Amino acid sequence: MEMPDDLLEEKWLECDFKQAKAKLEKDQILLTKAVFKKRDADIEFLSNKIVNSLYAKILAVKKVSEELNSASGIDRVKWITPAEKMRASMSLNPKDYKAKPFKHFVIKDEKASKERRINIPSMFDRAMQVLYLMALTPIAEATADRKSFAFRKGRSALDVHALIMDSLNDYNAPKYILICDVKSYYDSISHQWILDNIPINKKVLKEFLKAGFVFNNEIFPTDIGISLGCNISPTIGNMVLDGLQYELYNLQDKSNMDYYDGYMIRFADDILIFARTIDSANKFLEVTTSFVKERGLEINKKKTYITTIEDGFEFLSRRYYKSYGYIRCVPSEKAIDNFKKELYDLILNSDKRWSQKKLIDTLNAKLTGWATYHRVSDASEEFKKLDSYISALLLNLIKKMYPKIPIKTLIKKYWYIDSKGREIFALTTNKSISVIKLEDVILVTHKRLDTKQNIYLDKEYFRDRSTIQDINKVSGGYKTIWNRQNGKCYYCGKDINANQERKIVIKNITSKDRTLKNYVYVHSHCVDSEILFVKSSYGDLNRVDIEKVISEIKDPNIIHLLVKKGKYSNLYEFFANCNKYTFSMSFKEIEEIIDDKLCNSLYKYENYWKLKGKGLISNCWLDNGYQLKRIYLKEKKVTFLRIKKVTSKLNIPDELLGVLPDNAVTELNQFFNYIIKKYGL
Repeated sequence: MEMPDDLLEEKWLECDFKQAKAKLEKDQILLTKAVFKKRDADIEFLSNKIVNSLYAKILAVKKVSEELNSASGIDRVKWITPAEKMRASMSLNPKDYKAKPFKHFVIKDEKASKERRINIPSMFDRAMQVLYLMALTPIAEATADRKSFAFRKGRSALDVHALIMDSLNDYNAPKYILICDVKSYYDSISHQWILDNIPINKKVLKEFLKAGFVFNNEIFPTDIGISLGCNISPTIGNMVLDGLQYELYNLQDKSNMDYYDGYMIRFADDILIFARTIDSANKFLEVTTSFVKERGLEINKKKTYITTIEDGFEFLSRRYYKSYGYIRCVPSEKAIDNFKKELYDLILNSDKRWSQKKLIDTLNAKLTGWATYHRVSDASEEFKKLDSYISALLLNLIKKMYPKIPIKTLIKKYWYIDSKGREIFALTTNKSISVIKLEDVILVTHKRLDTKQNIYLDKEYFRDRSTIQDINKVSGGYKTIWNRQNGKCYYCGKDINANQERKIVIKNITSKDRTLKNYVYVHSHCVDSEILFVKSSYGDLNRVDIEKVISEIKDPNIIHLLVKKGKYSNLYEFFANCNKYTFSMSFKEIEEIIDDKLCNSLYKYENYWKLKGKGLISNCWLDNGYQLKRIYLKEKKVTFLRIKKVTSKLNIPDELLGVLPDNAVTELNQFFNYIIKKYGL
């Protein structure tokens, strides 16, 4: 018997979505652990538990019904009322599931100069896919290639960029690069391979794949490929190519692995592979070709090539190349040309009758989106050139609108001169509404993702990383703080440049205010050490003997406890002052720092570099947050990787804060930081 609408509505409105999400996440964590432990029975049990649970069904319907600009399927059904949503949640059942044919769209992709065919499922089929995706994603994340980035939570194209830059900057980075592109990827994947290898209820999976589509009132079969319009397609698409890294490494002798030879970075079907030699690159191409062929796919020969880092390569709309010993990255020429065309069409070729404000708002949104993607590269010059191009387009637009008015008069009306002497296109009635300048965009360094971390098991890592990215990119509420300071460090007053690390700190530590008003941007090097202001045992300031405090600090017995002594003291100080993320040193360079020869064992055996104990050389980097990344005994070099930032803590009597001026406190803090750095305290 079907429940009445009023009762269904009441049930939906009573749903605790937060609790439902918590239950789902708990099951997904257990499922992830079961995959890592290879417990097949637990995997099957937990997967079935998720897809049959009411809380997962409710969340699936909620997600599908709340998607913005979501088109209805062939049945034209949309879930709008609470009763409709609750009824749909209770009817998601795999037993008698029969998928409806997709609604077929043909979209012309101007950027790729080709047509994209998209199949849109019905709302019910979409919810069913989301439901099964909830059980599939933990399995996919646990079994995925570590350096695969597309359509995965907590990963993005910016993480690809960071990994490429970090890998190419490594001392031991290979010279050759293989760029592979899979031809008509989503349209060509073998259904049989998917049915044989993707861990989903086979009957339900077959319905997803074989639903067919309707076009011009005719039904057509879907015998191969997966639709871009399906919620589950990106995850299945990733899983189809997972395992390629293993095949590439399988060519090597396991007793002498070189992990950079065959090192693969993948974003969906865009594949980048490092190689030591041209022969290795050709072998990797053969393996990749064979690997995708088993899945019904083929390599796109027109877009696949082997190059060197000196000649450069394009990947995900960026161009990477080596110049004067440095790895550079700029927006690719194709990306710039495509963006120029979009700007031209928006400003001069649009059939819409824009108001000036609407034009400015639309243009700023487009500029912000493009710049956000490319501001991790060396894009300063390209940004300035685009600013000039945009100004020229806007001038042509205004001339076209007012052909009889002199240019100087038009410029005076629609442009104003800012504090930097630049002409800014702005609303005639309000100069604050203006076209942004790309040259003002803050270039940032995107931190490399630790690819060992799992989105379900290491939530704190991804949460902290997201916060750090927001701070570095000056996004969200942090933009208010940045604008308030005009991009200058609160401590030293100097500009915080694009290549400098930045932090958010509390301005007034004695205040209970934890709103944005009490936070400021500072250089990371201005706060390398954490100063803790704590209650002092000295009591009243009038009873503080300043000379006694200073004499205690000068006491050689205290200095003896703080300053590292011994053969490696200079090397210890070197690592204490080091701010690099990863770097290499020759044995000779280390000997110059310690002013002595390294022992013969360090030249002969890797293990001697890894020994831990009092007085050993490893303390120099381990105590200061670094670890050995790789040792090259033949080349007599060693590479270090920073794993954490070691900070020193200094206790200062808070009574002093009430007497000293703010500037004096800041200068004292900077002096203490200098001393801590200099002596490696």
